[in-house]
Amino acid sequence: FMKTLVETIFKAPSNITPEQKIAFGEMAKSEYGRLWFARCINGKRCCRCVVKASFFSLVQHFSLMLAECADADDYSPAKSLMNMCFTYYYEPPPEEGGTGPVSSKKFLYEHLRQQPIWSGLRFWNAAFFDALQCERSLRPVATRQELEAVGQDQAVADELHYQENISFGQLGTFTCNMHAFGLSKEMVTEFLRKQVTIASLRSEQVMLLRENVTRLYSEQQQWK
Repeated sequence: FMKTLVETIFKAPSNITPEQKIAFGEMAKSEYGRLWFARCINGKRCCRCVVKASFFSLVQHFSLMLAECADADDYSPAKSLMNMCFTYYYEPPPEEGGTGPVSSKKFLYEHLRQQPIWSGLRFWNAAFFDALQCERSLRPVATRQELEAVGQDQAVADELHYQENISFGQLGTFTCNMHAFGLSKEMVTEFLRKQVTIASLRSEQVMLLRENVTRLYSEQQQWK
């Protein structure tokens, strides 16, 4: 059902039937329904630029699904949808009679800033942990021969360095996303304080992350 529905959202959103809308609402209340919607949406990343009708259909379906994720404290699919908020966009045409360039891209996150799930640190902490787990799962497991070749001490040092790097990279992404959703500097700073402590990041890494947060809020930059 979700594969068919998502395909229709991208290709012909006006063809979505009332029965499909009702079924989607029911499935959004289940863990598997939320999981499969996130998976199917993630699977369409090759279609980042969508037509206006598909864009606003995505806004509607994301809104309902994120609300259900919030009610169920189901943060893994919500994390995936959060990332997709910065993936899909449409390009509005220039104003009628105008001579200027095409308007800038409009991303989903601009229409989903008011979703309640973003307002609590519970989501961001859980989503960050989930993101780290996904990153770690992609790393090949070292063979016994490889460990013996580099030595145990070097293997431990390499693993710590790897963990530092993925935590540092994800924190940079998460704090930028939080800013884009319009969250307060105080909330972002508190999230960062907790996570850099858990990750035991080096002082220079912490300084770079804090400086980036300060720059984002002092310059009021929008995510691009």
